[in-house]
Amino acid sequence: MRSVRSLLRPVTALLILLGAVAVAMPAPTIAHDATPAAGVASPAAGQSIRILGLPGDVTLTVDELKTLDVETVDVTFTAAGQEQAHTFTGTSLLGALDYAGLSFPEGAKNPLLQTYLIVTANDGYQVVISGGELDPSFGNVPMLLAWEQDGAPLEGTEGPLRLVVPGDTKGGRYVHGLVSIEVLSLDSTIGGDAATPNA
Repeated sequence: MRSVRSLLRPVTALLILLGAVAVAMPAPTIAHDATPAAGVASPAAGQSIRILGLPGDVTLTVDELKTLDVETVDVTFTAAGQEQAHTFTGTSLLGALDYAGLSFPEGAKNPLLQTYLIVTANDGYQVVISGGELDPSFGNVPMLLAWEQDGAPLEGTEGPLRLVVPGDTKGGRYVHGLVSIEVLSLDSTIGGDAATPNA
């Protein structure tokens, strides 16, 4: 009769062999969503704009903006020495900022007068907008984030959005190809808990 030890030898050899194969094989990998390579925009990036400087940066898509109050304006301005006349459709810049979560501490005195925006285009062009221009109690300039010009959607480097500044006689602030708007404050009260006293 064969001993238990002799019966276990083939089993032990088999286990050793399987262990060696397992060590030689690469460990399984867990699939993750691919991260776009540097400089490669995701499909959604071309149809959205980033709002920076609020508590938590916000990305607004064109489709989201279209759910807000829609306005159409006719404007004329001079660009590159030529007069232009266009019809733009979009939504209020101030309304879009409110939707993104722009807020000020309770009791802050005229907070928009201490706020300014840096608007950036896809080619790096930037302009500054004063919050006082947007404030309905002061400048009350009805600036738009437009996604349509003369009945056609803004596309390519012109789109998906363009800043429209009715009343400007030159086109320097009609920034097309918007990629971001940074919201800044002189007294850092955006999204804060306490107002800074003003004289």
